Amino acid sequence: MATRHEREEASFFQASPRTVLSPGTAVSGKLTFNLPVKIDSRFSGEVKASDLLVVGPNAQVDAEIWARHLQIEGSLAGIVHVSGWIEILPGGHFRGEIAAGKLKVYPGGLFEGKGNLSAP
Repeated sequence: MATRHEREEASFFQASPRTVLSPGTAVSGKLTFNLPVKIDSRFSGEVKASDLLVVGPNAQVDAEIWARHLQIEGSLAGIVHVSGWIEILPGGHFRGEIAAGKLKVYPGGLFEGKGNLSAP
């Protein structure tokens, strides 16, 4: 049985997303995904993800995002609309505005901005 501390530190997400933008690339535009995906590069524009979107540890993203769930390991600036959960992991940095069902910021993660949290 997991301890209380282990339960509190467990991630909301257990899925392994497909990496679509790898480190060393830079893209701008509009992206739409219907499966769990990971952006681990520089990106600016709009992202619509009907499942999990992961902003990887090498990512520098400046975007407006619509997603079911969002996990931030790198840097994300912008406006985010998430129907489910947002996690900001250690080393993750978010700056901007969010609207989400739930938000979890781990020690070492950073949230700067405004948020509107409501039960799904």
